[in-house]
Amino acid sequence: MSRLPYCIIIFVLCITTLQVVAESKMDRKLSRALSNASSDAVYPVWVYVTKTALQTTPIVLSAEAQRRRARVDPVHLLIDSLDFAVAESSIDAIRSTGCEVIGASRWLHAVAVRANFTQLETIEKLHICQSLELIQVQTSDIDPAFTQSHNDSQEQSVHRSTQLNYGPSLFQNRFVHAIKLHEAGIRGDSVRIAVFDSGFDTSLSVFDSLKVVGTYDFVNNERSVIEPDCPSDQFQLQQTYHGTLVLSTIAGYTPGELIGIAPNVEVLLAQTEITCNGTEIKREEHNWILAAEWADSAGADIITSSLGYTLFSDSGSYLFSDLDGDTPLITQVADIAASKNILVLTAVGNERNAGWGHIVTPADGDSVIAVGAVNRDSSIASFSSPGPTADGRIKPDIATLGVSVRAALISGAYGSFNGTSFSTPLVASVSALSLAHDMTLTAEELRSLIRESGNLIIPNNDVGYGLVDAVAVADIISVVIPSNISIQVGESRTITVTTYGRTTITPVLTSVNLPSGAQFVDNGDGTATLSLVGSAEDPVSIQSAIIADVGYFVDTTNFLIETYVDLQDPVSVGPNPFTDSVRVYLKPGTGLWRTISVYTISGQLVWEKVNYSPISSDVITRWQIVSWNGRNVHDETIASGVYLMIVSTERTREMIKLLKLD
Repeated sequence: MSRLPYCIIIFVLCITTLQVVAESKMDRKLSRALSNASSDAVYPVWVYVTKTALQTTPIVLSAEAQRRRARVDPVHLLIDSLDFAVAESSIDAIRSTGCEVIGASRWLHAVAVRANFTQLETIEKLHICQSLELIQVQTSDIDPAFTQSHNDSQEQSVHRSTQLNYGPSLFQNRFVHAIKLHEAGIRGDSVRIAVFDSGFDTSLSVFDSLKVVGTYDFVNNERSVIEPDCPSDQFQLQQTYHGTLVLSTIAGYTPGELIGIAPNVEVLLAQTEITCNGTEIKREEHNWILAAEWADSAGADIITSSLGYTLFSDSGSYLFSDLDGDTPLITQVADIAASKNILVLTAVGNERNAGWGHIVTPADGDSVIAVGAVNRDSSIASFSSPGPTADGRIKPDIATLGVSVRAALISGAYGSFNGTSFSTPLVASVSALSLAHDMTLTAEELRSLIRESGNLIIPNNDVGYGLVDAVAVADIISVVIPSNISIQVGESRTITVTTYGRTTITPVLTSVNLPSGAQFVDNGDGTATLSLVGSAEDPVSIQSAIIADVGYFVDTTNFLIETYVDLQDPVSVGPNPFTDSVRVYLKPGTGLWRTISVYTISGQLVWEKVNYSPISSDVITRWQIVSWNGRNVHDETIASGVYLMIVSTERTREMIKLLKLD
């Protein structure tokens, strides 16, 4: 045989092999699994479909979902390709291969199946099949009616007293500054929060007035989220343990024991986490994904999740390098939910001193509010996961109390608990209060308000922008005035006071504790005029305030007014040079002297005198004279040389160079 035909044969075989490899739609994990298993082994797989496999019309949104989306897009309701579900005919085509269809995700454009090697080969050949990915998901069909409320009687509004008896939950309500909003009647009404967690025992008395508008158990694919106890003696592994704790911090209501931060919210309860086995498996991430789509359709305004994933005991674990805001599937879906005008909040995790040592998914999402935890003294909690993300972004976004948080146990008792699992629902509840006050707020605006409410100007990777403030997030009314106003004696100044906020009521503005010559005029349009005249008889500094009252809410803004004297040579010393003693002369108007200190050129203290007189500077209208005998703190005559004297008064601080002669 000649060499030419042989080369042609080899070339054709290579091309054929390359075509087979190129046309394979299975990911590497699935291909590897199929190559090492028997032909009748069954695998959980995501079947990603082409656009031709989708419905020709978008999904039907609940009235609540439409209202939420309309806040951003009143014309098209944010409808895009992600709102077109996989068509039933496409699902039937996949089912016709003999595989078990588990469920479908419209956001992923994928169908979850359990199939053997032969069935997967057949699915791969379908023209609607784009790719196949090995997963681990739930094992029974999803009930299409799972958006219905499990208890219609709970939808009725519950009247609650204006004065709340917080009991031991007072601290956490104070910590996030929720009490002032509660007193204004803002408690989360009409806001819908979706809680993703383990089960929820809503039969407890703490939930007697809970407004549940929808439930679904994505673990067992049924409506009830009160899963029977696990076959375990470990209390914390019970299916309803963790979710019940979290839910109670949001909307629990037992006066004298526990008042949630947003006790009047409506809740959607999604059971996505499996606790009985005490491990993390890939299935839980996919439960979360399906729950997010459910929450969108059911009209959730907020999703709060005290869950997070990195390492799985079965397959699909993430590396820290994956936490870039784009790679993890759960993060992609969390950001999609945010694009549908849902505020998504999630815990950063409790991994600071654990083996992982970083944040967890989906906290890496750029449209996700990741929540850290602090102690009762506002210091960072020892367990709260630190940022940044793998691509260097600041995380967490915000932080709040995560230590000794009051919550309700499934036993009916109450206790204190630690973890970012508890700081997260507190921030979610704060967000609900803000939205309840102004239902026009978008998710993007809420994210900004949450970050801006923090007590840090420059964020860090421990607490983000700092501690959340419910009053600042609600943004009802705020006064704009300099925090520190300095005025010279004899000077006249006029300052315009302005206000802003999310109230439709023009505030009534009043002043508190102004200097004697000041005048304050409310202009009646949300502004006021403050007129000041500096007087030597005024205190050196006075703490003043302006009150903005909109009827149901009052904001107090504090500011400092300082009065100073601009004197030429307010302090003099003589004689200088000196041999024995020195006298310090202070002009009228400098205010009461406080300290006189003498230092060597190298900065060592030689002598100091402190004035403990309680006399106010208001009466200092004459010269003040203080003597120094030229001796040190040990009553020894100082050596000749150059010294520095620092004189501090209420209105000035002067440094004078002294020369001591023998």
